[in-house]
Amino acid sequence: MGRLSFARPRFRDGCFLYVSDRGLAHLILTRRGYVGITFGHVLVFAREPTDALWHHELRHVKQYERLGLAFLPLYLRMYARHGYARHPLERDASEVATLFE
Repeated sequence: MGRLSFARPRFRDGCFLYVSDRGLAHLILTRRGYVGITFGHVLVFAREPTDALWHHELRHVKQYERLGLAFLPLYLRMYARHGYARHPLERDASEVATLFE
């Protein structure tokens, strides 16, 4: 996904950060109304992330570390069941109290 952004990666907080306003990654993100997406330690953004958004996505990195390869199928299943606003992993990434602390 990072390579599909056509951006050069930067290393930040132990993660590879891609920021791009072009490419397939940008198209996928913006068509869905999203700014960023996390795949393990790779974070792809359609624009430079704010501090709040960066910390939100870093929380997803922690979730990936905890859940491993189960993260993506679990995330998608919860998305289908709860939607985005009520998604447990999204709520965890947005709140001070966290599931995995």
